[in-house]
Parts: sequence; C-alpha cells; structure tokens
Amino acid sequence: MQKSNDPIQATRLAPSFVGRIDGLQLTEEVIAARGRSIYEAYLDHKVLVIPGQDISPRVFAQFGTIFGEPETHHVIKLRHPEEPTLTYISNQNELGRNKEMRYSGDGWHSDYSYRLLPANATMLHGIEVPDTGGDTLFADAEAAFADLPEERKRQLRKLRVRHQYRWSPDREDPWARWKYIGPEERAQTPEISHPLVRVHPDTGKETLFLQPRVIGSVVGIADMAEDESTDLIEELIGHITSDKYLYRHKWSPNDIIVWDNRCVLHSATTKNLGEQHVRRLLRLTTHGSAVTPAISDVGYSKRAELVAAD
Repeated sequence: MQKSNDPIQATRLAPSFVGRIDGLQLTEEVIAARGRSIYEAYLDHKVLVIPGQDISPRVFAQFGTIFGEPETHHVIKLRHPEEPTLTYISNQNELGRNKEMRYSGDGWHSDYSYRLLPANATMLHGIEVPDTGGDTLFADAEAAFADLPEERKRQLRKLRVRHQYRWSPDREDPWARWKYIGPEERAQTPEISHPLVRVHPDTGKETLFLQPRVIGSVVGIADMAEDESTDLIEELIGHITSDKYLYRHKWSPNDIIVWDNRCVLHSATTKNLGEQHVRRLLRLTTHGSAVTPAISDVGYSKRAELVAAD
C-alpha cells in the first residue's frame, strides 16, 4: 500500500507533458493525505488525467484546494448551487445563460491571462460527455519555448504582451468575446501587460505566455506596429500548437483533467458539436500569482501604456 508521501505514478500520454493517474480513487481522506504528491505530479506533467472519478461536487471542490485557493465565479448564474467555487460548462441552452456560452472555451487560451494575477490551475470533471466529439486540446507552451533557437529566446524575453478581457480585433466576429460584455464590465477590466516569456513560480522554467488575438484576449505586442505584432503572434501560436506539442483528450464519463495555465494553452472543440450530443462539465479554477518576467529589465506594469516607463 502506498504511503501518503510516496510519489504519484503517472503514465506519460504525450512526449513532453500530460500524465494519466490510474488506480487512484479520490476521497476527502485521499485528498488530504496525498495532495502534495498529486501537486508534484501536476508540476511534472503540466496536465493530469484522472479517470473513473464518480465523486460528488463536494469532493471535486475539495480536490481543487490541492492546487491553490479556488475562485468563486463572479457570475452567480454559472455557479453550482451547493459549491460556489464550481461552475457548469455546457453545450446546452441552460436556463438564464447567453446561448453563445455553449461554445465558451473554444479557441486557444490560458485562463484569466487578462488579469494582473492569472489563474494557476483549471480542472474539469466530466459529468455528461458525448460518445464522439467535444474533445479538449492542450498545447505545451513551455516545451515550445525550450525548442527555440537561443538568439530567438533572447529576443522574445525582452517583449511584453497587452491583454484585455474579451478584447477582439474583429468585434463583429460571431465568436468575439468582446460582444459578451457591456461598457461597465469593460471599464472594470482595463488593459494590462505581461511579459511574453514568463518564469514558472514553482519550477523556475521559462515558457511562452501568449494566446491568439480573437479568442485569447490579446491586444498585441507592446511597442510594436500592429502588422508586425500580428505576424509575430501568429508565428508563435502556430509554433506552440504544432503537432509536436499537442495532446487531444477524448472524454470518458467521470474523467477529471487538471492543467497548469502558467505553461499550457487549452481549447474546447464544441463549435460543431450538435445539441443532441450532451457535454456538461464541472469546472474549478484556482488563484495564481503575479507573472514573473524571464529578465528583470522587462519590468512589470498594470497598463500597457506604462510599459515604456518600466
């Protein structure tokens, strides 16, 4: 029998990341006893898949505490009625929800990149999953940076990225998140900037911290012409999401997936999933910490317009 401090054994599912933990049944006692070992496996693999977890929302919420302080979602209608740190993700027209929310999460992004303190971990529990379709994609931004030439790394470490909640270069695009919110909500989420290359606070490894412009709430590269900025973003996103760094998760009922937003991008694939294929998941995200730049003279600012003064 494994002891509480024994390392968690995980099977690697992709070349540079993703570990599947078999034979572990989550209970409140197991979470308390083995939480540190599970967190260390999370740091090692960046994405964890834990199959066969027929557990209550309470136990899932407790599981989330392994990875930091869980967030309570600001949209009350999205919260689980008994566990406010859990929210529902569904491709159905749920009562009281904007119909476009059926496709929320479709497109490469890192959760809460537009905040001064982006998310640490996000996790999903597959309550109802379709027999086909509705997969979740992951991309290893850490490995993608590690494989770049050294001169390219030096150039990228000097750059900052401008972020703003739901920002989109095409506000009429039907998937533009900008259309979800009103002027007051936009005023409460001003533009900020983060270093393009960040250092992971637990492992010390460098990673690209970037998302596409339409879905990822990215305005552009600070102090760079728009066309040059767009070209660089598209080049880097193409590199991060190339086959070498990808993992596609095909859901089974009661799967749990947890991933590290500090070094991984993810995307749902629900745009073309018909309503007859029910996909309903529980979600929890934990608070993160300030983004540490790879070189100190890149600085830190609350708004992109202050970058030049850093």
